[in-house]
Amino acid sequence: MKKSNKKFILLLFALTIISFNTLSQIQYKVAGNVIDTLKKPIEGVSIRLITDKDTLRSTTDFKGNFSFPKVSHNKFYVVVTALGYKSFASVYELAVKDKNTILETIILKAEPIRLNDIDVNVKVDPIKIKKDTIEYNAGAYTIRENDKVEDLLKQLQGIEVDSKGAVKAMGKKMTKLRVNGEDFFTSNVEDYIRQLPADIIAKLQVIDDYGDEANFTGIKIGEPQKMLNLVTKPGMDNGVFGNADATSATSNAHTINANGNTWRKTKQIGFGANYGITDNAFTKSDNNGFNGSLREKLSKELSINGNYNLSNNSNNSINSNYIETFNPQGTIYDLRESESNAKSFNNRIGFGLNGATKKNFVNASISGSLGINTNNSLSTSNKTGFIQQDLFSNSGVKSNNPNLSGNINWSRKLANNRRSLSVGFNFGTNGSNSNSSINDIIRYYNATTSILVKDSLLNRLVANNTSNANIGGNIQFANSLKKLNDSSGYSFISLSYRFSVSRSKNLQTTRVEDQIGNSFVVDSLGQNYVSNFINQTISLGFNANKKKISYSFGVNFSPSIIIGEYRITGQSLRNYQLNFSPSANLSYQIKDNRNLNFSYNGYTSSPDFNKLQPVRNSNDVQNIIIGNPNLKASSNHSANLTYNQFGLKSGLSIMLGLSGNFSFNSAVSNTVFLRDTLNSLKQQTTYENVNGIYNIGTNYSIDKRLLTNKLSISFDGNVAYSHNVFYTDNILNQSSGINLSNAFRVELNQKKYSFNISTAHSFSSNTYSVLNQNIKNIQILALDGGASWIPTKRFRLNTSVSKSLNFGYNLNSGNPLLVNLGLNTAFLKNNRLNLSVQANDLFNKGSLFRSTITNNSITENRTRFISRYVQATLNYSINQFGKKTSRFTTPNYNESF
Repeated sequence: MKKSNKKFILLLFALTIISFNTLSQIQYKVAGNVIDTLKKPIEGVSIRLITDKDTLRSTTDFKGNFSFPKVSHNKFYVVVTALGYKSFASVYELAVKDKNTILETIILKAEPIRLNDIDVNVKVDPIKIKKDTIEYNAGAYTIRENDKVEDLLKQLQGIEVDSKGAVKAMGKKMTKLRVNGEDFFTSNVEDYIRQLPADIIAKLQVIDDYGDEANFTGIKIGEPQKMLNLVTKPGMDNGVFGNADATSATSNAHTINANGNTWRKTKQIGFGANYGITDNAFTKSDNNGFNGSLREKLSKELSINGNYNLSNNSNNSINSNYIETFNPQGTIYDLRESESNAKSFNNRIGFGLNGATKKNFVNASISGSLGINTNNSLSTSNKTGFIQQDLFSNSGVKSNNPNLSGNINWSRKLANNRRSLSVGFNFGTNGSNSNSSINDIIRYYNATTSILVKDSLLNRLVANNTSNANIGGNIQFANSLKKLNDSSGYSFISLSYRFSVSRSKNLQTTRVEDQIGNSFVVDSLGQNYVSNFINQTISLGFNANKKKISYSFGVNFSPSIIIGEYRITGQSLRNYQLNFSPSANLSYQIKDNRNLNFSYNGYTSSPDFNKLQPVRNSNDVQNIIIGNPNLKASSNHSANLTYNQFGLKSGLSIMLGLSGNFSFNSAVSNTVFLRDTLNSLKQQTTYENVNGIYNIGTNYSIDKRLLTNKLSISFDGNVAYSHNVFYTDNILNQSSGINLSNAFRVELNQKKYSFNISTAHSFSSNTYSVLNQNIKNIQILALDGGASWIPTKRFRLNTSVSKSLNFGYNLNSGNPLLVNLGLNTAFLKNNRLNLSVQANDLFNKGSLFRSTITNNSITENRTRFISRYVQATLNYSINQFGKKTSRFTTPNYNESF
């Protein structure tokens, strides 16, 4: 063989070997994303990609993203591990042509590590503060036998729980409840914090929630709502719980309640029923109801829910009101006493559907209700001062109110998730039919001698028929300005369009009876109109999310028109508006456990149709209302700034908030006094646009934790200033108010005992430009204390004492000393049967007062009720979670994960 041929063969052989080796070294790029059950990214997760030849390692960035740029085989094994989460493992096989692949999102479930029989003396981190989440470690707080989630919430800094179970976080109400990132039964916070035991909870998270659709698309614009998410301990994510109780009190009040719930990973079924009766000198009521709910996950992507509520209530109540109204012509003092008997029968049913895949999100709901209501009331009004007259009114109203509403929303991610499209539609219809019988007696007195001059009698039969219907829709398109796996973060620009069309009809016929019982229709006391409202909104927004900071801003343009027709007078109304409003949000993670949040929202609102219509409304013969068809839309602006900080070593938490609300072109009332046909004074109200209405305020909470988080010393409160503008007798007036509220608290929580003492002071001062800067000051100084002693797991003794010093009220408020005493004892296995006896207001000093300011009027309200009584409650409860009851042994570690 020739030498040249040998060289050629060797070269060909070498090229063949190289080509085979090249083919065997095909490179694949594999990327993915890791999130928790709240759909939030997890940073620092360990990722291992294992092939038959080697193992590649990576970790997730702050957005939960990971990537392997050089994977040598199309079949591999992925293992995902993170402290505090269940491990994940899966086998993947790629098509040979798929050189760049993004794996399906990996969801990790929480699973704290158990350290059996080992004491870990690590200082617990009770709070973790992130950009949009404040997380509380339940293990850092005291949890006793039979404690509920409500008892745990009351120990958390910045959290308030009122007597009805409503929860606020830094002054904002919690609107949604989730458990382990999933909607829980009705998603209503008040419904379940008194049912779920505290000892199954590992963490409590307060989240700034922009809605499910925003979490899917990443477009978070507008002011967020507060959501509570409960993270359970391992194995406690399913169970059966409920209770039945009977209560009887010496105030002749008796109630029976029962509820039961089955909670599985894919299905939630709950029901509740109640019956209560009260019959004493001040209150007569008969209330009963039933409710049921269902939530089921049909597949990984689709879930449905439904609920039904029925209530039948009858209540009789007595109220006292004292009103001071300032006017350039003099001050009017009005003492009002009223007794009402209201009955209502209401049904409500609703269905919902939620679905989400990697590319699509959809939710839909429909609900309907029917209410039948009657209200009979007897009231007296004794006016002195500038006007001296008495009004005796006896009225009866019966109405039924059907309602139907629904909506559907769909979102889809486009172009490798860099773009999204959202479409929505909603509708609603409701009506009301009512018949009223109103009998008024008015007595007029001489302003100088206070001698009765004359009286008048007016009996009216009013039939009112209203109906409302509306439809609306929206479409939104968003485009990413960066690649979603860009380590510097992502940003979107969005464009949206919304519309709404509504139509209202009102037909009111008023018949007046003369002294011999004959009735006739009075057109001037009736109404017959149709109104149409069309509103459109075009919005442009920008949204960005980076490692330490996320922000958004946008602008809205909203043209609208209101068209009204009056069939009695032949008049018509046309009101056009062009509204503009901006918005902005900022969340900044300054350092670990320290964040700053800012939100600004501007919005415009068109005037209410009743304020626009130029037709006289004489339903209240002592106050005739005439609308102003030339009213402009009001512009409202609100801004909120919050700062949160917690020091692990110092145990000091600081939560500060600053807020402000400003309005332009506000529609306010203008009340003037006119002489009637009897030469006596009565009011006529119209409406005008004004500027200068605003309020600013700050709230704060400073909390120091000692003795391994058992002792809490806190100082919290708020300062607010408000400025109001209004008309009286065609004269522009102003009012301003200062409200201060501060409280100092000391609270100690141990397993065997607890106590708390607090002192609180509130002060409000209101100044008017009427009557030479008339000032009204009200002060309340309250001293409170309470204690609990738990000598055994089956016995608890509670007591509370409060002293209130009230200054500035016109009604007799007194300075009550309230003393309450109670005991609780448990029986049966797992303490399922509980007997509690509570003695309230031992010295019979209780009273309920409330003071409100409206333009140039101050109203003081006193509700009469029996405050001293003894009540006994027998309760049987079932709390079965996981494979054992909620009375499981708590692990002997307190580490935060």
